[in-house]
Amino acid sequence: MKSNAVVFVYLQEMVYIASVYGEWVIKDNLSWHFEVDYRKGGRMFSLRDGCTHDELIQMALEDYSLTKIGHRLEISYPLPEVFTQQTCNDSPPMFVTNDRQVESLIELSRNHGVRLCVSSKGKDEDNVDGPLDEDLDENLDDELKEEFDEELDEDWSAEREEVSEESGCDEDDVREKAYEGDDDTHADYSQYGKIKDEDVVIDVPFDDPRLLGRGVGHRIGIDNWEDNIYEHQSFDTKAQLISELRLTAVMTRFSFRIAASTRKVFVAKCKVAGCKWRLRAAVKNEPSTFWVTKYVKSHTCSVSDRVRNHKRCTTKYIGKLFLDRTGLIEGIVPQHIRDSMRRMFGMKLDYTASYRALKHAQDLVWGTAEEGYANLPSYLQRIKDANPGTVTDLVCDSQDRFKYCFLSLAGSISGFQYLRRVIVVDGTHLTGKYGGALLVAAGQDANFQIFPLAFAVVDAEDSESWEWFFNKLRDCFRQFPPMAIVSDRAAAIARAIGIVMPWASRGICYYHLQGNIVKDFHAKEIMYMVKGAAYAHTVPEYDRYMDLIRAANPALATYLETSQIRSYGREFILKKAKGLPIPRLLEFIREKLGRWFSKRREDALSLTTRHSRGVEYILAIRSYYAGSMIVDRIDAWRFHVKGGRRDCNVDLENRTCSCGVYNVEKIPCSHVIAAAAEANVDMSYYVCATHSTPSLFSTYAHPIYPKEGTDSHVKPVRCLPPGESVPSGRPKKSRWQTWLEMSRKKNTKPRKTHKKYSCSKCKEPGHTRPNCVAED
Repeated sequence: MKSNAVVFVYLQEMVYIASVYGEWVIKDNLSWHFEVDYRKGGRMFSLRDGCTHDELIQMALEDYSLTKIGHRLEISYPLPEVFTQQTCNDSPPMFVTNDRQVESLIELSRNHGVRLCVSSKGKDEDNVDGPLDEDLDENLDDELKEEFDEELDEDWSAEREEVSEESGCDEDDVREKAYEGDDDTHADYSQYGKIKDEDVVIDVPFDDPRLLGRGVGHRIGIDNWEDNIYEHQSFDTKAQLISELRLTAVMTRFSFRIAASTRKVFVAKCKVAGCKWRLRAAVKNEPSTFWVTKYVKSHTCSVSDRVRNHKRCTTKYIGKLFLDRTGLIEGIVPQHIRDSMRRMFGMKLDYTASYRALKHAQDLVWGTAEEGYANLPSYLQRIKDANPGTVTDLVCDSQDRFKYCFLSLAGSISGFQYLRRVIVVDGTHLTGKYGGALLVAAGQDANFQIFPLAFAVVDAEDSESWEWFFNKLRDCFRQFPPMAIVSDRAAAIARAIGIVMPWASRGICYYHLQGNIVKDFHAKEIMYMVKGAAYAHTVPEYDRYMDLIRAANPALATYLETSQIRSYGREFILKKAKGLPIPRLLEFIREKLGRWFSKRREDALSLTTRHSRGVEYILAIRSYYAGSMIVDRIDAWRFHVKGGRRDCNVDLENRTCSCGVYNVEKIPCSHVIAAAAEANVDMSYYVCATHSTPSLFSTYAHPIYPKEGTDSHVKPVRCLPPGESVPSGRPKKSRWQTWLEMSRKKNTKPRKTHKKYSCSKCKEPGHTRPNCVAED
């Protein structure tokens, strides 16, 4: 059934919208006319400035109790009379299809009366004069395939010239083809149940007014600067006195020298010889309080002499000054300090000075790397005391130098028992002063979200560190259930799993495998076959793709047969924290997990459905497909289901389907849903208990507490930094991007791209002059 809604927009700060159902029709004179359906009644909702197209659609869906699956909405409005007088009478309504059109609609309604029409097209009308049963599914799959291809084309076409010229990727890079599948069995499930505002991203714009300092709206000049130093003034410490004196020197553009500095006396003079400017302070009553006994603020030297002797401030002082004036450190980059110092004090800093000032400011807030290693034992103990059941460990060598540390919070250990027994492990290099690597183990909850289980900081990713990590990870399990561990192809991980967890099966992450295939086998053109094999749910389907791969590239087929590829694997990204001292890095992880647990626990409590938000969304999509399938009963529990890409046999008693999707996911596929409907059985009965709402809540029921107590309550343990030499220069913060990462960039240039080299002798690409085989 097709119906429309009329919406009148009134000129107010918040636009109130009255709507009724109706239908657009074309009269004999070819003019458009709106007929109201009075049976639907009216609705009233508001439209604010900045309203998006998605929000407008959602308003109509909620107010008229429509669903996104069953109805498609088209929003339009007729032009006001002032416009129609200048156009033809048969001008159609104007359609609102994006945020820009919504903005135009709001602006138009401020000066003209606008009537908004929401056209709703339901399921019944979709089937009028259209294909039935399995033909419908084939057409729908074709549409999904076209959408997939369009999105992929958009990914690959972004920055095509930059990728092809700078990174060595050919311009005709192959598009990954959409492999055959039913409904949404190959979709990214993590997006279905994603919780809004779960992660707090701190991004400080360069024009942030806070960068001008607390209470400062413009640059502080010499004309409006007030010297805060005066005689008989007291400072709690000598450091405070020197800090205030340095600020005065910065603002009045001169340099001073310290003539005397003891525990009881401090004397500073102008650096120009013969100048009368001077300051003297001494300790009087309290042992650390300095009182200004004499202060001559006027200079008797010439301005030219002061400018000639003026020296730039140290980067350590600039970092402290920036921190004192702005109080910002999260999300700050060297460019922030460079701009802030120029706008506040007229300082001209280069990038190196700005970077060093930022590092000093970070050390003041987070501590140095050496302090981090010294405080690590007490931090682990305080976290363990605040969260009973937490597993921690710290390993040092014979010289008390750091080697390994492990952390698995009690909330993660308690929640893992409600997840499917699949663990993804991965490692990433740290970018701090002493380097190292962060090892991570994570699972997936009932809402298809990452569930971090354990973390370890090690000196290097080698066989010894991975074996130690899996030994500690095994201590987090109350029993040894059947388990699958997914990782990259690192031989150290395979060896450690075979020694520590021989009862666990191992799979290779498909994402990591793609880079190896392109690098070693140059097989980008058949990557869609590899993806089909990775996502295959049945052995025949897997064999079919492997036969195609073997025919195209036998060596690649042999490589894949030994890889045991899996479609799992998502990284727990901590890029911005990888350069922090270890206690601060672990605290960053604890804060993130605490925020995740709190948000997800509240989301689970708000659910009124039997299953998680993501599972309910999948069931809704698959139910839509199941509605067009034909079911033939074989016996009381077995059915033959026709529809989609294949005909399948469903056994409700043994909970199996020949398509293989239900056997792997434990979420009813469209065939199982159709069979359950025929048997008059609730489909929820066939959803695995790990995907239920109670299971989701139980996963995050255990709260994560911050560390408690102070370091003085913890028995001191010595921990020194690693003995490896620290490389000179700025440490690397990023790595070379793979072809896959660069191809997925949209509208942004990759930060690092591979240079395409060519021989200076023969001018041919692919090699350089030392490796040239051309004859002279």
